[in-house]
Amino acid sequence: MHDDYFRSAWPRLETTALYGMRPRAEGTGDVESLFSYFLRLAHEHRLTPKKLVDVVLREVVAQIPQLDHWRIGWGWDKNAGRDIVGSGQVTRRWAKVLGIATGQAGLERATMLGLSDHVSGDLLAADDRVCLRCLSEDMAKGELPYGRLLWRMKTVSCCPSHRCRLVHPACGRGASTTRAQFSRVKLAGVCNQCGSIGYRCSSTLAESVGDDDVWRAEQCRQLVAALPSIASADPRAVPQCLKNYCAEPGALTSLALRSGATLSVLSRWMNEPTARLSFDQLLDICGTERLNLATLLQGRLERPEPGKAPVSPVRAKRKLARVDHDRVRQALKEAIQSGESVTQVAERLSVDISTLAQHKALYGQVRSATRERKAAAECARQDAAIASAEAVAVKLVRGNARLTHRNALRAGSTNYPSDTAAAVLAMIRIGLGDRTVRYPAMAARMGEPFLKKIELAVQRVGAVAGVPQERLPLGYR
Repeated sequence: MHDDYFRSAWPRLETTALYGMRPRAEGTGDVESLFSYFLRLAHEHRLTPKKLVDVVLREVVAQIPQLDHWRIGWGWDKNAGRDIVGSGQVTRRWAKVLGIATGQAGLERATMLGLSDHVSGDLLAADDRVCLRCLSEDMAKGELPYGRLLWRMKTVSCCPSHRCRLVHPACGRGASTTRAQFSRVKLAGVCNQCGSIGYRCSSTLAESVGDDDVWRAEQCRQLVAALPSIASADPRAVPQCLKNYCAEPGALTSLALRSGATLSVLSRWMNEPTARLSFDQLLDICGTERLNLATLLQGRLERPEPGKAPVSPVRAKRKLARVDHDRVRQALKEAIQSGESVTQVAERLSVDISTLAQHKALYGQVRSATRERKAAAECARQDAAIASAEAVAVKLVRGNARLTHRNALRAGSTNYPSDTAAAVLAMIRIGLGDRTVRYPAMAARMGEPFLKKIELAVQRVGAVAGVPQERLPLGYR
């Protein structure tokens, strides 16, 4: 009776590989990044991050049929966990696996997945950056510091709360003399060299920033807070809002000039359903027009506040210099004699290959000369490999030794088993009737002319050994 009461009174919870944790500061612009959450998850379970991946999460992945071929243990910490907090398919898999392992839903809100259908371009910085004052405030609350998703955005260069530039965390105590770096606890906001919490070991001083940088960072923080709403919004509502904003004649051209955008790019984005505008360009448009980026990505256009100064765009139009075609023709003529390829000519002149292709006759001659030069070099490499293998084979035959790779090394060969000369030696052995040799995989890519030259080498070695040549088991005729 007593047991039946507890069975009915307490709901049964589904067992998960890891106990549930939530990203810190959820629903705000200071939400914890999924990479920081992953490191904290490993720390709370007294596991190294690598052990968490190789043992726990790999078992979770094995239970998901859609992820059978995913190599979860490869490159998880590359570029400070960039794949874990990004906006691509790999990030979506990480959020799903961590959600299943912990029983927690909505972990994708700690990534940039909410922007995947709205903008294009590279959203994340390649390395970790922190605000030392934010880390100090975390410790002042009696909490471990954590990594913000906002700090991973490439566009963000400062902390909007403290108006100071983000810094690359670096240990100020020099090389460790007690413990190796790989054996230390890896946790966001903690120095991996000396273990200092909040990077108190760092002597880097935070630089003050201008109003434009603070405005961009604040816009991105509001965007991070609104990521769940942005993810569910219609992506086509954003260009439609700006299209209505530029309804007056000449307004689109004026917007492109102010924001440093290309008119054709803006026009295509507004009129083609599959087109995407880069995140940096969209932020520049919001800056020059004083629009709110987070509400715009949700399909609502907030009119600019009067009296607010515009933010200067950071993107600059690409300037195309006029092409000196006389110089291009002269360079192509010289390339025929000097042996330069069209790619090398284009790099030297700083022009596109399509510009060189406008001079069809000279362009074709340069490409033909390049092909002939590469073919001659390849033929010379083949002849050198055959000569090396044949010399070793003749030396072994005259010394009454078997044609093996070990004996070839003893005879003075310096070729590795993966070298072309080693493959040629194996083909010579096959041609002389050695049935114990495994057919080299490289032979399938040698081509008929190369194999015919090997057969001639087999005849010469066979004449020395007094062994008739057998037909090479190749079906190229």
